[in-house]
Amino acid sequence: MLAGIFWSTSGLIYRLIEKATAWQVLFYRSLALFVLLILLLSFRYQRKLFKKLSLSLKKSFIGGFCLGIAFSCYILALEYTSVPNAMFILALAPFTTALLGKTILGESILGYMWICMALTGIGLGIMAGEEISLGRGLGELFAMMAALGFSGMTVSLRYNHKIDLLITILVASFLTSLFAGVMIMITGEGIVLNSKDWIYSCGMGIFQIGLGFLLYTKGAQHLQAVELTLLSLTEVIVGPMLVWVIIDEAPSVNALIGGIIIFSSIVMMGIWGSKNDKKSTSI
Repeated sequence: MLAGIFWSTSGLIYRLIEKATAWQVLFYRSLALFVLLILLLSFRYQRKLFKKLSLSLKKSFIGGFCLGIAFSCYILALEYTSVPNAMFILALAPFTTALLGKTILGESILGYMWICMALTGIGLGIMAGEEISLGRGLGELFAMMAALGFSGMTVSLRYNHKIDLLITILVASFLTSLFAGVMIMITGEGIVLNSKDWIYSCGMGIFQIGLGFLLYTKGAQHLQAVELTLLSLTEVIVGPMLVWVIIDEAPSVNALIGGIIIFSSIVMMGIWGSKNDKKSTSI
C-alpha cells in the first residue's frame, strides 16, 4: 500500500515543477534513480557486484528496455493529459500483462479475465473518446504505451524469474537517462535547472520510484500477485485525489466514469483470481 502511495505522488510533483521540460525531468529523475540503485546494489552484493552485473545485465536488458519505455511514456503522458487520465490508463497494466503473457509465454486467460478486460475496454473508450473528440488524445496514447512497457517488463521477469528486479530497474534508469539526454541535446534545452525543479526531479527518482519499488519488492516476498495488484492500487486512488485537492486538477466526468469502471474491473479480477487460487490449492 505504501509503495502505491509513493508512486501516486508523481503527478503532483510533476505539476509543481515550474520551468523544466519533460525531457529534463525525465533525465534527472532517471539519473537519480540510477545512482540510488548503484548504491543499493553495492551494499547488497559488495565485492561481487561487478560479477553479478556481468551475469545479469544481458538477461535484464529486455525487461529494462520495456521499463524504460514505461518511465519515458509516463512522463510524456503527464505532459499531454491530466493526472487522473494518465493514472487510470496506467492501471490497464494487469490486463495488458495478461494478453502479453498469453501471446509470448502461452499463459491461459480465464473467463473472468476476459470479462474484466472487456469492462476495462469500455472504461478506456469512455475516457479516451472524450479526448479524441476534442482533437487530443496524445497523452492517453503515451499512457497506454507506458502500461504496455510495464507489462513487457513483468512478462520478462516471469520468463527469467531469477533476475534481481533492482538490476532490471537499473538497466531501465540507465537507458532512460541516455535517451532523455539525447533528446535534450536534439532539442537544445540544456541540462541546467533551477534548484526547485532539480530537487523535484531528483526526488521523483529517489523517493517516488526508488523507495516505491523497494517497498513493492519487500511486499512481494510476503503476498500473492493478486494481493500485490490490489494493494498497490493505492496509486490510482491517491494520485488523482492529491492533484484534485492540492492544485485543483479535477478529473472530467468522462474520466471519472471511465476510471471507476477500470478500477472496478481490476478489483473484480483480484477477487475472482483469489477465489480461483483457493480452489486450485484445495484441489
